[in-house]
Amino acid sequence: MMEKSRKSYIPLLLLGIVLVGGFIIYTFFDPVRYAWMPKCPFHLLTGWNCPVCGMQRAIYALLHGRFAESLAYNYFFVVCIPYLIALFVAEIMKQLHGGACFVRVIEHPFVTTMFLILAVLWGVIRNFLGV
Repeated sequence: MMEKSRKSYIPLLLLGIVLVGGFIIYTFFDPVRYAWMPKCPFHLLTGWNCPVCGMQRAIYALLHGRFAESLAYNYFFVVCIPYLIALFVAEIMKQLHGGACFVRVIEHPFVTTMFLILAVLWGVIRNFLGV
């Protein structure tokens, strides 16, 4: 069995660095208080909330143990965190083991299509119902 080259692990390593860096930033900097934190371009252009609007504030609230507050910022994102973690784990498994049943389920076209449909529906619901 041929060993994987180090180059194949670079994207995974970079993703890990970005995630750890993000957690560090959102632990110490409240996105509401700092102007340098990214703003949603969709919201700036249209005035409407996209499916992930409020995600930064939700992450900040979660990292500080305020679950109800994070739900108020973005229900969909908070509920989807287990799926997003599963996607990350599936990517790690894919890189390390070359594929497994778990990876096939998490990245199945039906599952990803349903996730995207739910994200679009959430975007519509939150704007028309003011959620």
